[in-house]
This record gives sequence, C-alpha cells and structure tokens, in this order.
Amino acid sequence: MDRNVQRGLAERLVSHFRAGTQDLAESELLLPTDRYRDPAWTAAEREMIRRLPVVAAHGSELPEPGDFVTDELLGTPVLLVRQSDGGVKGFVNVCRHRATQVEWERCGNRRLFSCPYHAWTYERNGELRNVPVGSTGFAGVDTADYGLIELPTEERHGMVWVVLTPGADIDVAAHLGAALDADLAAWDLSGVVQERVERFDNPFNWKYTIDGFLEGYHVRFLHARSIGRYFVSDVNIFDQWGPHCRTMPPRTSFGAVAEGPVEDIPLPKVTFPIYILFPATVLVWQHDHWELWTSLPDAVDATRSVTRVRLLVSTGAAAVQDQALWDKNWKILMDTIAAEDWRAAELAQRALASAPPHLVFGRNEPALQHFHRAIEERCTSR
Repeated sequence: MDRNVQRGLAERLVSHFRAGTQDLAESELLLPTDRYRDPAWTAAEREMIRRLPVVAAHGSELPEPGDFVTDELLGTPVLLVRQSDGGVKGFVNVCRHRATQVEWERCGNRRLFSCPYHAWTYERNGELRNVPVGSTGFAGVDTADYGLIELPTEERHGMVWVVLTPGADIDVAAHLGAALDADLAAWDLSGVVQERVERFDNPFNWKYTIDGFLEGYHVRFLHARSIGRYFVSDVNIFDQWGPHCRTMPPRTSFGAVAEGPVEDIPLPKVTFPIYILFPATVLVWQHDHWELWTSLPDAVDATRSVTRVRLLVSTGAAAVQDQALWDKNWKILMDTIAAEDWRAAELAQRALASAPPHLVFGRNEPALQHFHRAIEERCTSR
C-alpha cells in the first residue's frame, strides 16, 4: 500500500479509534427481502454479472505455457489456458461437435485439447486442429469456423478475469477505475502465489457470503468466541470507487500504536483491509497472506450459491513452504466461516419466507448499503 495513502487512512482511523466511532451512511436502507430469494431478480443479477469482469482464477495456477484450469461460472463451463506468449486465454469449455466439455480435468498441462467424446482436437489458442474422420464425414465443415468459443480474458493484479459474454470487451483497469487500480497495484499482488483453493456449494443466496465482509457490526456477537477477539468493535473506515469499496477495521493491536506518530503506524499490520471488487470478489489482507473470495449465484436456484476461497501467500520460499502455518490459518478460517457466518446465512435463507417485506441496513453498515445499491442500480437500469 502506498505510504501517502496509508498516512491519510491512518489519520482517519486514529480519529475514529479515539472517539469510538466509524464512518456512517446518511440513513438506514430498506432492502426488499425478495432480493435474496426471487428467481426473476436473481436472473437479473446473473445477467448483470455476465456483463462484468469476474475473477476466475489466480495467475499462479497457470505458471507455464499449456497450463490450464477449468471451472463452471454461472452455469458456463470455462477453460483457461496459458499461451506460449505468456498471456492467458479463456474459452467456453464446450466442444463444437456435440457440446461435450472438451477438458474434463480440473487442472493440468496440455499441448493440445482433445474432446474425449469424438476426439475433436483444439490448439491451446482454441483453434480446431483436427476432426478424426475421413473427408466425407464433415466435408462441409471449415475448421477455421469451429474453434472453441473465446471469452474476453485479462490477467491483472495477479488475478485472471473473464467476462462470461463472448464477444464483449474487457478492460479491468477501466472497470476498477484509476484510483482503485493504483491502490491495488501498490500491494504488488502479482508477487503472490496461490497456496490452495476450495469450492463450496452453499444453501443460501450468493450475496450472503459477500455481506459477511461488508460490516463489522456482527463480529462482536457472532464471532465473540472466535475471531472477535482480534477486532476493535464498532470502529471502521469506508471508501468507495464506483461500485467497488474497501473497509478497514482495526486489529486489537491498533491501540498500541494509535497514540504514536501517525506516520509510524504500520497500517497493513494493525488493520484488516477488505476490498469488494464488484460484482463478486472479496480480497482480504490477513497480515501475512491474502484471502481471495468469489461468490456467484447458482446457475438455476436463487437460494443457492457457489463460493471459491483462495489462500494467496508470498513467493518467498519460507512463506510458500510453511505448510503448517497455512494449514492452521485455513482451519481457523473454515471453522469460523462454516460454524458461524455460513450457519447464520443458511438459517436466514430458511427464514426469509416468514420474514417482513424489508430488511434494515443500518447507518453503521455503509459498505453493505453501497454494495446493494450498486446491484440495484445495475439490475433496474437494464
């Protein structure tokens, strides 16, 4: 993080810390309860997400030419491949012959991609190379017209972004905006590697996972016996860049430095910077590593979602190889999320049918309000 930016943030946070206050929204926000369960609204959200860059992988998953990863995002099977020139291309992982997925493995390295069904074979760049049949079988098929369908793809800040609409444009820097793009660049996110990734199919709406990062109000209650002891409750700062935002709750260690010179405060060591990269990505700095979250709607069911959690660590040999440390961090994270955040989300999803018509987001939840307003604006202006 840029040192001048740190100083400004530290001044704001010290002021709140001394007063026991936080950044506030102008008023409460009433959000229709159906936003978490209405199939038509969730369909509009899916359409909105399909038009925007979404993080599909971390670049370190694809270190060498021919390395690939596959996934399914919003029901679209995706194939990402590192090219010979070092770039990454994304494709719809569907054979142009009979629509079987071309690549069935989660990850690996291929010189060519051959569909297991009938062995139609594709180059790393998606071009159809071979149809294994005599000339009479597909004499009318021009292989130049039957390559894999390409998805707009860009690697930036160490992350691989895709737009799930073939033929659309992608410009991640423009999507983030100049200020946020510069802020992320200062963290040097290209200098980390993915230590692990795990996928979770959850019985609740996709927004619940992201909501959990958007307010610290719940931490001293829901997490009182777990991670709550690491946070200073009800002290926070909030910044926004278009639909994106950042919150920065202080660690309990912040108190030890809050009385000293503001320029000496090691902000990344005594806070939890949390970035919401709209529409579906959460990036969290955890003192010595990053968490990278993506949460997307289920392809069909508004009350279900798919979450991927990645642990990103320094490329230094000691940092990468400290398996016991990352296992410990992962266990703490998973125990907290599964038993507390996701349990609360699951019970909330079940209760929505009996809930009043509106939910209430408080003034002390400005990031939560901002995220949902951004969704509302983009899903009602279609």
